[in-house]
Amino acid sequence: MTTVIHTKEVKEERPLQPIAAGGWRGGLGNLLSKELGQWWRTRMWWVQLIIWVFILNGVSTLVMIEDSQSADMTIVQQLTDVVQVFLLMGATAISIGAVSTVQGAIVGEKQLGTAAWVMSKPASRSAFILAKAVAHGLGFLVTAVLVPAIILFSQTRLLVVLPLSLPSFLGGVGLLALSMLFYLALTLMLGTLFNNRGPITGIGVALVLSGLFMKGMFPPTALAVTPWLLPDISAAVTLGAPLPDYWYVSVVISGCWVVLFTAVALWRFAREEF
Repeated sequence: MTTVIHTKEVKEERPLQPIAAGGWRGGLGNLLSKELGQWWRTRMWWVQLIIWVFILNGVSTLVMIEDSQSADMTIVQQLTDVVQVFLLMGATAISIGAVSTVQGAIVGEKQLGTAAWVMSKPASRSAFILAKAVAHGLGFLVTAVLVPAIILFSQTRLLVVLPLSLPSFLGGVGLLALSMLFYLALTLMLGTLFNNRGPITGIGVALVLSGLFMKGMFPPTALAVTPWLLPDISAAVTLGAPLPDYWYVSVVISGCWVVLFTAVALWRFAREEF
Protein backbone atom coordinates (compact mmCIF):
# COMPACT_ATOMS: atom_id res chain seq x y z
CA MET A 1 0.00 0.00 0.00
CA THR A 2 1.38 3.33 -1.09
CA THR A 3 0.91 6.34 1.09
CA VAL A 4 0.76 9.76 -0.64
CA ILE A 5 1.68 12.69 1.47
CA HIS A 6 0.37 16.08 0.30
CA THR A 7 2.46 19.03 1.27
CA LYS A 8 1.49 22.69 1.15
CA GLU A 9 3.93 25.36 0.22
CA VAL A 10 4.36 27.62 3.17
CA LYS A 11 5.00 31.20 2.17
CA GLU A 12 6.92 33.43 4.39
CA GLU A 13 4.69 36.16 5.79
CA ARG A 14 5.94 39.67 5.33
CA PRO A 15 4.71 42.78 7.09
CA LEU A 16 2.55 45.18 5.08
CA GLN A 17 4.53 47.86 3.34
CA PRO A 18 3.19 51.36 2.65
CA ILE A 19 2.85 52.13 -1.04
CA ALA A 20 3.13 55.69 -2.26
CA ALA A 21 0.09 56.81 -4.27
CA GLY A 22 1.93 58.27 -7.20
CA GLY A 23 3.88 60.92 -5.27
CA TRP A 24 2.80 64.53 -5.74
CA ARG A 25 0.69 63.56 -8.77
CA GLY A 26 -1.23 60.88 -6.91
CA GLY A 27 -4.91 61.02 -7.88
CA LEU A 28 -4.38 64.02 -10.16
CA GLY A 29 -6.19 62.41 -13.09
CA ASN A 30 -9.30 61.58 -11.07
CA LEU A 31 -9.37 64.92 -9.27
CA LEU A 32 -8.87 66.84 -12.50
CA SER A 33 -11.68 64.86 -14.16
CA LYS A 34 -13.95 65.72 -11.25
CA GLU A 35 -13.08 69.44 -11.34
CA LEU A 36 -13.41 69.65 -15.13
CA GLY A 37 -16.72 67.85 -14.86
CA GLN A 38 -18.03 70.59 -12.59
CA TRP A 39 -17.28 73.05 -15.37
CA TRP A 40 -18.08 71.16 -18.55
CA ARG A 41 -20.59 68.48 -17.56
CA THR A 42 -22.93 70.89 -15.78
CA ARG A 43 -24.60 74.13 -16.80
CA MET A 44 -21.73 76.13 -15.32
CA TRP A 45 -19.87 76.53 -18.62
CA TRP A 46 -22.76 77.92 -20.62
CA VAL A 47 -23.96 80.14 -17.77
CA GLN A 48 -20.46 81.62 -17.51
CA LEU A 49 -20.25 81.94 -21.28
CA ILE A 50 -23.57 83.80 -21.51
CA ILE A 51 -22.55 86.15 -18.71
CA TRP A 52 -19.21 87.09 -20.27
CA VAL A 53 -20.47 87.40 -23.83
CA PHE A 54 -23.35 89.57 -22.59
CA ILE A 55 -21.05 91.81 -20.53
CA LEU A 56 -17.97 92.10 -22.74
CA ASN A 57 -19.39 91.78 -26.25
CA GLY A 58 -22.65 93.47 -25.37
CA VAL A 59 -21.00 96.62 -24.05
CA SER A 60 -18.36 96.71 -26.81
CA THR A 61 -21.10 96.33 -29.45
CA LEU A 62 -23.02 99.26 -27.95
CA VAL A 63 -19.83 101.36 -28.05
CA MET A 64 -19.23 100.31 -31.65
CA ILE A 65 -22.77 101.32 -32.68
CA GLU A 66 -22.63 104.63 -30.82
CA ASP A 67 -19.24 105.56 -32.26
CA SER A 68 -20.30 104.67 -35.80
CA GLN A 69 -23.11 107.24 -35.55
CA SER A 70 -20.69 109.99 -34.58
CA ALA A 71 -19.47 112.01 -37.54
CA ASP A 72 -16.60 113.49 -35.50
CA MET A 73 -14.82 110.19 -34.83
CA THR A 74 -12.36 108.60 -37.23
CA ILE A 75 -12.20 104.87 -37.87
CA VAL A 76 -9.03 104.66 -35.77
CA GLN A 77 -10.73 106.39 -32.83
CA GLN A 78 -13.73 104.07 -33.10
CA LEU A 79 -11.51 101.01 -33.12
CA THR A 80 -9.49 102.36 -30.17
CA ASP A 81 -12.65 102.95 -28.15
CA VAL A 82 -14.01 99.46 -28.76
CA VAL A 83 -10.73 97.69 -27.94
CA GLN A 84 -10.10 99.74 -24.82
CA VAL A 85 -13.60 99.14 -23.51
CA PHE A 86 -13.33 95.40 -24.16
CA LEU A 87 -9.86 94.93 -22.65
CA LEU A 88 -9.87 97.46 -19.80
CA MET A 89 -13.41 96.70 -18.66
CA GLY A 90 -12.85 93.00 -19.34
CA ALA A 91 -9.75 92.83 -17.15
CA THR A 92 -11.64 94.32 -14.20
CA ALA A 93 -14.84 92.31 -14.68
CA ILE A 94 -13.08 88.98 -15.31
CA SER A 95 -10.80 89.46 -12.30
CA ILE A 96 -13.74 90.14 -9.98
CA GLY A 97 -15.62 87.24 -11.54
CA ALA A 98 -12.69 84.88 -10.97
CA VAL A 99 -12.38 85.95 -7.33
CA SER A 100 -16.13 85.58 -6.73
CA THR A 101 -16.33 82.16 -8.39
CA VAL A 102 -13.17 80.59 -6.96
CA GLN A 103 -13.32 82.04 -3.43
CA GLY A 104 -15.15 78.97 -2.13
CA ALA A 105 -13.29 76.34 -4.15
CA ILE A 106 -11.04 75.31 -1.24
CA VAL A 107 -12.72 76.90 1.79
CA GLY A 108 -16.07 75.36 0.86
CA GLU A 109 -14.60 71.87 0.76
CA LYS A 110 -12.79 72.40 4.05
CA GLN A 111 -16.00 73.57 5.73
CA LEU A 112 -18.09 70.70 4.34
CA GLY A 113 -15.45 68.11 5.19
CA THR A 114 -15.10 66.92 1.61
CA ALA A 115 -11.45 68.01 1.52
CA ALA A 116 -10.66 65.75 4.49
CA TRP A 117 -12.61 62.91 2.84
CA VAL A 118 -10.67 63.31 -0.44
CA MET A 119 -7.37 63.36 1.46
CA SER A 120 -8.29 60.05 3.08
CA LYS A 121 -8.19 58.50 -0.39
CA PRO A 122 -5.03 57.74 -2.40
CA ALA A 123 -4.75 61.33 -3.59
CA SER A 124 -2.01 63.83 -2.89
CA ARG A 125 -2.63 67.30 -1.52
CA SER A 126 -0.70 68.89 -4.37
CA ALA A 127 -2.99 67.13 -6.87
CA PHE A 128 -6.00 68.58 -5.01
CA ILE A 129 -4.71 72.15 -5.52
CA LEU A 130 -3.41 71.66 -9.06
CA ALA A 131 -6.67 70.09 -10.25
CA LYS A 132 -8.62 73.13 -9.10
CA ALA A 133 -6.10 75.55 -10.60
CA VAL A 134 -6.13 73.84 -14.01
CA ALA A 135 -9.91 73.36 -14.17
CA HIS A 136 -10.82 76.91 -13.12
CA GLY A 137 -8.05 78.42 -15.22
CA LEU A 138 -9.18 76.55 -18.33
CA GLY A 139 -12.83 77.33 -17.64
CA PHE A 140 -12.30 81.07 -17.37
CA LEU A 141 -9.81 81.10 -20.23
CA VAL A 142 -12.39 79.63 -22.61
CA THR A 143 -15.63 81.24 -21.41
CA ALA A 144 -14.41 84.67 -20.26
CA VAL A 145 -11.41 85.32 -22.51
CA LEU A 146 -11.19 83.27 -25.71
CA VAL A 147 -14.81 83.11 -26.86
CA PRO A 148 -15.59 86.81 -26.22
CA ALA A 149 -12.25 87.72 -27.86
CA ILE A 150 -13.09 85.65 -30.96
CA ILE A 151 -16.47 87.35 -31.19
CA LEU A 152 -14.91 90.82 -30.89
CA PHE A 153 -12.26 90.03 -33.51
CA SER A 154 -14.96 88.77 -35.89
CA GLN A 155 -16.98 91.95 -35.31
CA THR A 156 -14.05 94.19 -36.17
CA ARG A 157 -13.35 92.15 -39.30
CA LEU A 158 -16.95 92.41 -40.49
CA LEU A 159 -18.02 95.86 -39.30
CA VAL A 160 -14.92 98.07 -39.11
CA VAL A 161 -13.11 99.32 -42.18
CA LEU A 162 -9.78 99.11 -40.33
CA PRO A 163 -9.68 95.58 -38.82
CA LEU A 164 -7.43 94.47 -35.99
CA SER A 165 -4.11 92.74 -36.64
CA LEU A 166 -4.39 89.09 -35.60
CA PRO A 167 -0.88 88.77 -34.07
CA SER A 168 -1.31 91.99 -32.08
CA PHE A 169 -4.77 90.95 -30.96
CA LEU A 170 -3.52 87.55 -29.78
CA GLY A 171 -0.77 89.27 -27.79
CA GLY A 172 -3.31 91.54 -26.12
CA VAL A 173 -5.63 88.63 -25.31
CA GLY A 174 -2.69 86.70 -23.84
CA LEU A 175 -1.99 89.57 -21.44
CA LEU A 176 -5.68 89.67 -20.51
CA ALA A 177 -5.45 85.95 -19.70
CA LEU A 178 -2.35 86.59 -17.55
CA SER A 179 -4.28 89.20 -15.54
CA MET A 180 -7.06 86.66 -14.96
CA LEU A 181 -4.58 83.98 -13.89
CA PHE A 182 -3.01 86.35 -11.36
CA TYR A 183 -6.28 86.84 -9.49
CA LEU A 184 -7.28 83.19 -9.83
CA ALA A 185 -3.98 82.00 -8.33
CA LEU A 186 -4.23 84.65 -5.61
CA THR A 187 -7.74 83.46 -4.68
CA LEU A 188 -6.70 79.81 -4.52
CA MET A 189 -3.74 80.72 -2.31
CA LEU A 190 -5.97 82.74 0.02
CA GLY A 191 -8.30 79.75 0.21
CA THR A 192 -5.50 77.74 1.80
CA LEU A 193 -4.64 80.52 4.26
CA PHE A 194 -8.14 81.35 5.53
CA ASN A 195 -11.07 79.25 6.71
CA ASN A 196 -13.92 81.51 5.59
CA ARG A 197 -14.83 83.37 2.43
CA GLY A 198 -14.85 86.94 3.78
CA PRO A 199 -11.11 87.71 3.74
CA ILE A 200 -10.64 85.90 0.43
CA THR A 201 -13.27 87.93 -1.41
CA GLY A 202 -12.36 91.15 0.38
CA ILE A 203 -8.65 90.99 -0.40
CA GLY A 204 -9.15 89.92 -4.01
CA VAL A 205 -11.82 92.52 -4.88
CA ALA A 206 -9.98 95.27 -2.99
CA LEU A 207 -6.84 94.57 -5.02
CA VAL A 208 -8.79 94.70 -8.29
CA LEU A 209 -10.49 97.99 -7.40
CA SER A 210 -7.25 99.49 -6.10
CA GLY A 211 -5.69 98.90 -9.49
CA LEU A 212 -8.70 100.51 -11.16
CA PHE A 213 -8.88 103.67 -9.06
CA MET A 214 -5.48 104.14 -7.42
CA LYS A 215 -2.83 103.17 -9.94
CA GLY A 216 -2.37 106.80 -10.93
CA MET A 217 -1.08 107.50 -7.43
CA PHE A 218 1.92 105.17 -7.73
CA PRO A 219 5.20 105.71 -9.63
CA PRO A 220 5.85 103.49 -12.67
CA THR A 221 8.50 101.47 -10.84
CA ALA A 222 6.00 100.54 -8.11
CA LEU A 223 3.27 99.73 -10.62
CA ALA A 224 5.63 97.39 -12.47
CA VAL A 225 5.51 94.86 -9.63
CA THR A 226 1.69 94.71 -9.73
CA PRO A 227 -0.74 93.33 -12.35
CA TRP A 228 -2.41 96.72 -12.59
CA LEU A 229 -0.57 97.69 -15.79
CA LEU A 230 -1.55 94.52 -17.67
CA PRO A 231 -4.86 95.94 -19.06
CA ASP A 232 -3.06 99.04 -20.37
CA ILE A 233 -0.28 96.92 -21.86
CA SER A 234 -2.87 94.63 -23.41
CA ALA A 235 -4.68 97.53 -25.10
CA ALA A 236 -1.40 99.07 -26.30
CA VAL A 237 -0.18 95.78 -27.80
CA THR A 238 -3.51 95.19 -29.55
CA LEU A 239 -3.66 98.68 -31.04
CA GLY A 240 0.04 99.02 -31.79
CA ALA A 241 0.25 102.03 -29.47
CA PRO A 242 3.25 103.08 -27.34
CA LEU A 243 3.74 100.76 -24.38
CA PRO A 244 3.81 101.99 -20.75
CA ASP A 245 7.11 102.38 -18.94
CA TYR A 246 8.53 99.14 -17.51
CA TRP A 247 5.84 97.12 -19.32
CA TYR A 248 8.12 94.10 -19.72
CA VAL A 249 8.88 94.10 -15.98
CA SER A 250 5.16 94.08 -15.19
CA VAL A 251 4.55 91.11 -17.51
CA VAL A 252 7.42 89.04 -16.07
CA ILE A 253 6.63 89.93 -12.45
CA SER A 254 2.94 89.09 -12.92
CA GLY A 255 3.91 85.67 -14.25
CA CYS A 256 6.20 85.19 -11.26
CA TRP A 257 3.36 86.12 -8.91
CA VAL A 258 1.19 83.39 -10.44
CA VAL A 259 3.95 80.82 -9.84
CA LEU A 260 4.59 82.10 -6.31
CA PHE A 261 0.90 82.06 -5.33
CA THR A 262 0.56 78.50 -6.62
CA ALA A 263 3.68 77.41 -4.74
CA VAL A 264 2.43 78.98 -1.49
CA ALA A 265 -0.96 77.28 -1.94
CA LEU A 266 0.75 73.91 -2.41
CA TRP A 267 3.00 74.47 0.60
CA ARG A 268 0.22 75.64 2.92
CA PHE A 269 -2.31 72.97 1.94
CA ALA A 270 0.33 70.28 2.49
CA ARG A 271 0.40 71.37 6.14
CA GLU A 272 -3.37 71.59 6.58
CA GLU A 273 -4.67 69.49 9.48
CA PHE A 274 -7.74 67.37 8.79
